[in-house]
Amino acid sequence: MRAGVRVAQNPVMAMSVTLAALFQSRVDSPSIRRLLLAGVECFWRDGFHGSSTRDISRRAKLSPAAVYVHFAAKEDLLFAIIIAVAENLRDRLRTLAAQGGSPTALLSRLAHAYVALPARMYKAALVANREFDALTAAQQREIVKIRDELEQIVGNCLAEGKASGEFDFEDLSITRMALVSLCRSTLLWYSPRGRYTPEEIGDRYVELALGMVRASAPRRRRATVAAVPKKVLPIAAKQEPPVPSRKAL
Repeated sequence: MRAGVRVAQNPVMAMSVTLAALFQSRVDSPSIRRLLLAGVECFWRDGFHGSSTRDISRRAKLSPAAVYVHFAAKEDLLFAIIIAVAENLRDRLRTLAAQGGSPTALLSRLAHAYVALPARMYKAALVANREFDALTAAQQREIVKIRDELEQIVGNCLAEGKASGEFDFEDLSITRMALVSLCRSTLLWYSPRGRYTPEEIGDRYVELALGMVRASAPRRRRATVAAVPKKVLPIAAKQEPPVPSRKAL
């Protein structure tokens, strides 16, 4: 990226809930903002490799060479989109985690934000996850750091709830990945033409998230496992930790 992009250092950035507002908070140049919005539309519709820089410039209503005026490569435009969406979600989760409260209250806030915020800018969030492999190795490492922090914030909440006795589950890493995967799955089916708003979907996913860690359900599962013949138990003992995701969010 050449110039005109800034990273806002105020709480508003973490609260951005529309793509236009997010880019407005991060980017000074109106031309770059238009390219970013056009890039999201093109990458969402035709994919990274199916979108030419001319397509993007045309959609942004700029000259055919506009992308290369502001970005060294098409990958840099994609990276600017993905890191904006990823940092917005990370900053929101950081803000929520800093608010304190009980683990149940915190997990409710985290799950709701993890679902609703990406859904509000679902095209860009889908591009972030679907086109992650088109980034350079260095760019991927930057995104992975953010993704790992998202998972760590959720994991810290789970660990605190388990330590206090508020949550009851068997394995922290599996429960963390199950919760994160649950939240990420919204982008696979969400449509703005659907019945529910992102916030209403978030409310329902909070119920699902809390149901995964409540004390009563794990006790019933342990009783069922105990009734299974002992020769079956080693299967569970050999399970491997979750494989790291190739998604950005």
